[in-house]
Amino acid sequence: MKNWLLIGILFLMSCTKSDEKQNHSDPQLSKKVDTNQELSEDQIVTKLNKEILEILKKEDYANLSTYIHLDEGLRFSMYSFVSDEDKTFSKLDFDKYINSDIRFTFGEKDGLAEKYSVSLKDYFKNWVFKKDFSKAKFNIQNFEGRGNTINNIKEKYPSSVVVENYIKGTAEYSYMDWNSLILIFEKIEDQYYLVGIANNQWTI
Repeated sequence: MKNWLLIGILFLMSCTKSDEKQNHSDPQLSKKVDTNQELSEDQIVTKLNKEILEILKKEDYANLSTYIHLDEGLRFSMYSFVSDEDKTFSKLDFDKYINSDIRFTFGEKDGLAEKYSVSLKDYFKNWVFKKDFSKAKFNIQNFEGRGNTINNIKEKYPSSVVVENYIKGTAEYSYMDWNSLILIFEKIEDQYYLVGIANNQWTI
């Protein structure tokens, strides 16, 4: 009789410990806490900007695709002057060409008067993220980098939230070697999407 009583007590203790472990390790619980937090627009965009910079640094372009709106697509501008002729990829085309060697013309390099034609992946590596912008100073709805190129980003994206990731110049080059990576977000159906990527630097 005592043996059966002892077995019953041990069984109840093991069930209690099992329940405690399940309650502490439930991943859905922590997700609900995160999603219930109310964030301001600046906080949301700051978070998105940080995430995308890390994605670009890791060259995780499959993950970057999840930030692109299916219909709006993603437009690339080599400088702060946005043209209707700038290369735009739909989400489907982005997924199709990101690992392709097919070259696209993204514009002209300032002062060279020659077309800049590279694969989409090389454009990210050699132009978009040519500097490590993950530690750059960021400005929301404001531009610190100013040169000779006209900046019409706010005119072309009137309903957007713009984040400039700015790396200041150095004394060695009279502070003219500054660089900016500009991420352009738009709120569509209560979600923020990346609709434009522009770069900026000192131009002739």
